[in-house]
Amino acid sequence: MRILALADIHGHIKKIPLLADAAKECDVILLAGDITDFGSREQARSVLAALNTLAKPVLGVTGNCDPPEVDDVLRQQGVCLSDHPAEINGILFVGLPCPASQESIESIKEYLAAHPSKSFVLLSHQPTEGTAVDLQGGSRHKGSQFIRSFIEEYQPLAAVSGHIHEARDTDQLGDTLLVNPGPFRNDCYAVIDIQAESVQAKLHLL
Repeated sequence: MRILALADIHGHIKKIPLLADAAKECDVILLAGDITDFGSREQARSVLAALNTLAKPVLGVTGNCDPPEVDDVLRQQGVCLSDHPAEINGILFVGLPCPASQESIESIKEYLAAHPSKSFVLLSHQPTEGTAVDLQGGSRHKGSQFIRSFIEEYQPLAAVSGHIHEARDTDQLGDTLLVNPGPFRNDCYAVIDIQAESVQAKLHLL
C-alpha cells in the first residue's frame, strides 16, 4: 500500500498536476483537512476536480479553515472519511472531524469493534498532542489529547494530520507512524509505504 498524503491545500490547485508522477505509484490520496481557505462549495469542488485528474481514489476530512459546505461537498462525492470509513487493498481508513471530540472517537471505536482484525490508518486535521507533528513555534504543542489517547490505545499503522504548518515532520507513538506532510500550498506532500512488516514515510517538496 502506498499513500499520497496531502494537507492544508487552502485552495491552491495550480500545482496539483505536478503530483502526477508521484500519484502513479500510489493507491490512494489522503487529504488531511483545510482543503479550502474558508472557501465555498465551488472552491472545494475545484480542488477535488483537480485531484481527480490524478486518477486515484481520494479520501478526506475537513479542517478548521473549511466551512460546513466543504463537508457537504465531500459527502456528495463520497470521499468524506469522517462519515464513512473505507477499505482499500485490505487496509481500513478512518477519519475524524475537526475538532475531534469524544463522540467522534467513540464512533470510530464502535466501527473498529465490528472489524477487529483489520489494520487501519487514521486521518485527521488535528495532529497528535505532544509530538513532533504538533509543535508550533518550536515549543508549544497544539495537538489533540483525544487523538493521542486513541492512538495509544488502538495503535493504527499510521496517523496522518496537518494543521500546524511548521510541524512538517514524522514521529512515532508506540507502533504508530505519525505523519504531518506539511502544507501543500507551500509545495509539501508525503508518500507513505505500508509493507507487511514496516511503515515508512518520506516528506517531499514539489
